Amino acid sequence: MTSRVLTCLLFSALCALPALGARPVPAPAADGMAMLQRMDTARVQGSPSTLRTELDAQEAKAPRDPMPRVYRAFLALPSDASFSEFKALAVVYPENPWPHVGMGLVYVRWGMLKDAAAPLEVARKAVPGFAPALWVDGLRLQAEGKPVEAEARLREALAKLDVPRFRTDLALLLAGRPGGAAEARALLVRSVKEWPEQPEALQVLSRLAREAGDAKAGAEAGALLVALQPHDREAHRRQAEAWLGAGDKAQAVKMLERYSVLGGADPAVLATWVRLNVDLNRPEDEEKALVRLAAVTPKDPEPLLRLATLAEAKPDAAGTEARLDQAVALAPERADIQARRARLLLKQERFFEAVMAYRAALAAPERPVPEAAEEFAQLSKRLRLPASPAKGTLEQVYDRVSLGLVALYLDHLMEKPELKGNLKVRVDLDATGKATKVVVLYDSLQDVLITHHAQVAFMDAQYPPDSESPVYQYVFRPPR
Repeated sequence: MTSRVLTCLLFSALCALPALGARPVPAPAADGMAMLQRMDTARVQGSPSTLRTELDAQEAKAPRDPMPRVYRAFLALPSDASFSEFKALAVVYPENPWPHVGMGLVYVRWGMLKDAAAPLEVARKAVPGFAPALWVDGLRLQAEGKPVEAEARLREALAKLDVPRFRTDLALLLAGRPGGAAEARALLVRSVKEWPEQPEALQVLSRLAREAGDAKAGAEAGALLVALQPHDREAHRRQAEAWLGAGDKAQAVKMLERYSVLGGADPAVLATWVRLNVDLNRPEDEEKALVRLAAVTPKDPEPLLRLATLAEAKPDAAGTEARLDQAVALAPERADIQARRARLLLKQERFFEAVMAYRAALAAPERPVPEAAEEFAQLSKRLRLPASPAKGTLEQVYDRVSLGLVALYLDHLMEKPELKGNLKVRVDLDATGKATKVVVLYDSLQDVLITHHAQVAFMDAQYPPDSESPVYQYVFRPPR
C-alpha cells in the first residue's frame, strides 16, 4: 500500500515538472512586432548596436530560447547572414513562424518575390492567421504589382493585429492610389502618434496634409521628421518651406539657420533667411544670415551693402567702412557704392580719402549718382583745391601748393585768430614721378582742412621722373 502511494506521489511530481525536452514557445505576434518596431527605431536613431548587445544578453540568459537569435537576424536583415540564420532556425524550430516570416521578408527585400511565398505559407500553417506573415505577404503582393491583393492582405493583417507598422504600410499603399489619400492620412496620423520614429511615414503624412490644404498639419508632421534627421540640411530646407506655407515665419527662420549651420550654401535659400529676418525685424539675426550669404556669393556686393547699412544703424562706423571697402573691392565700377563710401568718409571729415572716393564715383560707369558731382564740387570748394595740379620741379610744386595752403590758412584766421603750428609731409614717388602716397610726418596745426588740402594737392602734383621723395614743411603763424 505504501509502495503504491509513493509511486503515485512520484508520478504527480514528475507531471508537475516541465518536460526536459519541451519546445520553446514562439513569441506572440504582438510581442514580435513590438521588437521589430524597436529595431526600426534603433536604426533611425543610429543605435542598433545597443539593441544587439541586449539580444546577446538575452540569449546568454536563455540559450534554449530561439527568439533572441531570431530578433538578431531581423536586426541584420536583409543580409546573407540574416537569411542563413533564419533558414537554420527554421530547420530546428519548424513550428516557430518567425524564422519563416524572416526568410520571406529577406526574399521580398531582395526582390526574389516568387521565393518569398513558400516560407510565408509555412508560417501561416504553423500559426493559422499569423498576422506578421500576412503583413509580409502583403508587401510581396505589392512588390509584384498587385495593389488590390496587397491591400486585402494588409487589411487582413491589421484586422488581426492593430499595430503601427501594419497601419503605416497600408497607408503608404493607399497614398499612391486614387481616392486613397484621406484614409491613408488617417492611418498615418494614428501610426505616427504611437510611433513617431518613421521617416517615410512622416514625409508622406506631411505631403498628404499639404495636398489636403492643411499646411499647419503638414508642417507639424515635417517637424517630427526633421527631429529624426537633425543633421540633414535638406530636410531643414524643406521644413522651412513647410512652415512658410503654414505662415509661421519664426519657425521657418529656425530651420533656415540650422540649414546654414549644417553647411547649406544655396544662395536663394540663404536670401530667404535674410528676408525673413527683415520681416521679423531681427537685425542681429539678419546680420548673421547676411554674413553667410556673402560667404557663398563672393562676387555679389549686395549682402555687404546691407551689412554696411546694419552697421551704420548701430552706429558702427568702423564696421560700416569695412563692409563698404569690401563692396568697393568687389564692384569698383559701381558709382553708387563709391559715392556711398565717399559720403561716409566726408561725414568723418576724412577729406583726403573722400576726395579720392568721389573721383572714383564720378569715373565709375555703372549705376551713376548724379548728385555726386555737386557733392564733390562743394567738397573741393571747401578744401580750396586748385583748378589744375601743381607741376614742375620739386621747389615749383612746393611753391604752387603753398599758395592754396596760405589762402586757406588766412581764411581760417578770421575764425581762429590764434591758429598756428607746423605741418610736415613726405611725398612718396615712383620712378615716373607719380605720387603714390602722402604721409603726414608732423602736424601741430591740427587744422583738418589745411592738412587734407596739402595731402590732395601733393598727391595730384606732377613731379620730375626719378626724383627722390620730397619732404615739405610749413610753418603757420598769424601775421603781426
